[in-house]
Amino acid sequence: MEMTFVLQQKQRAEFESTGVLRLPGFFRRADVDAMASAIWTDLAKRFGIERDRRDTWTVERPAQFQALIARGVFDGLGPGYSAIADAFLGAGTWMRPKHFGVPLVTFPTGQWDVPHKIWHFDVPPTDCVNALPAIRLFTILAPLEPQGGGTCYIAGSHRVALDRARSAAPGEHLRSSDMKNVLQREEPWFTALFARNGADRTRRFMDEAGVARGVEVRVQEMTGAAGDTFVMHPAMFHTISSNARDTPRMMVVQALTRHG
Repeated sequence: MEMTFVLQQKQRAEFESTGVLRLPGFFRRADVDAMASAIWTDLAKRFGIERDRRDTWTVERPAQFQALIARGVFDGLGPGYSAIADAFLGAGTWMRPKHFGVPLVTFPTGQWDVPHKIWHFDVPPTDCVNALPAIRLFTILAPLEPQGGGTCYIAGSHRVALDRARSAAPGEHLRSSDMKNVLQREEPWFTALFARNGADRTRRFMDEAGVARGVEVRVQEMTGAAGDTFVMHPAMFHTISSNARDTPRMMVVQALTRHG
């Protein structure tokens, strides 16, 4: 079944400003419910994890869902993801995967705080200066509350990275670790964010905005209803987070990349 998606000017402006665009209810609840149920069945078979028995939730971040992916369990996302990729990257310009969707599952892990480590981006900003080379898509499969393990990202950080990339030396390839080192040296907000210690991190990094290289930055979480989908810039700093809720985080992620 084909799907259409027209990127509105307001949506494009939001994506360019923050680096993330949320599309509420992009997929039907019944379709993503079926995908979540397939994950639960797989978890029961491989790990003995049962939906209604929290004492069986013994694996914090289960992975290796290749069997589900190969069966095409998440291929129903393909038409919608294709429509989004056409709008952002251009029809016929991106590589279509054999199957769509990789599950991200995080069971309750305890106390939540703004993460300080594993911040990274998917594509070096030096590869993003002249054109958008890729997008990363996230779809929520089950209702996801704040502090429930949703992917954390730094809104505006892609603009910070791109600003630095424009002054890169010829041949300089800014990986995540390179950019983190630069920002730790040059930008106090990032220095504090990447530090292990610090009081009231939620207020400092989420409730209040910071500034780096003249760009407003703020940590945010991917939360929402089943079927909500997020489009993320490839030079966006993001990371995993703890799940302090009573239900697992269930999402699907997919990167779509331009040819060559």
